[in-house]
Amino acid sequence: MVHGFSYITFIFHETPFSYTFQAFCPVLRLETAEIDENDWEQTPVSVRNLVVKLFDKIEQLEKHLKELQETNEKISEKVNQNSQNSNNPPTSEPLNVEIPKKKKKLGGKKRGGQIGHKGHSRFLYSEEKCKEIIEHHPDSCKCCGEKLRGIDPNPYRHQIVEIPPIVLEIVEHRVHERVCDNCGQKTRAILPPEVERSGYGERVVALVVCQFSICG
Repeated sequence: MVHGFSYITFIFHETPFSYTFQAFCPVLRLETAEIDENDWEQTPVSVRNLVVKLFDKIEQLEKHLKELQETNEKISEKVNQNSQNSNNPPTSEPLNVEIPKKKKKLGGKKRGGQIGHKGHSRFLYSEEKCKEIIEHHPDSCKCCGEKLRGIDPNPYRHQIVEIPPIVLEIVEHRVHERVCDNCGQKTRAILPPEVERSGYGERVVALVVCQFSICG
């Protein structure tokens, strides 16, 4: 202990300003500047206390800055991760992130159908199952405009498969009430067990359940 001050050392690295503050008997050095013992002794105590507090604050700020830099590096590393450079599945990719596609090796085959390969076409129903057959004939030549005649023995067939519109089938059950001629008691008929009490048939209930399960 010298003049009521203890030996204090503050060292800060990796910042735009590198400070070395020492109070020994006490002596202050700030880079090339020096405050010797006499000048420090003449400095008011309140100013010396303020200097010590400022250096302590700088140390806390530098520590906090280092923590923020480490956190920022972790966040940047996590943001840049994708299914190509990590173990994350492709389904975890955000919708706005494009997954790079693997380049296909160029082979000797050309695009499209290959020679000798059996073609694939949609299944066609027989004419008996068609509700309606509509014939389409060209009237004129697409090249010279001459009027066309003749019959195509093997026209191209194109079928449209559609579900007919659903039509509600409403059945009304009228439950009657009668009065007994003997005792005057009123008796109302009872609906049969197979009649749905909810007012909706089995097919309607099944359709609603199906739509709910699909659409959520």
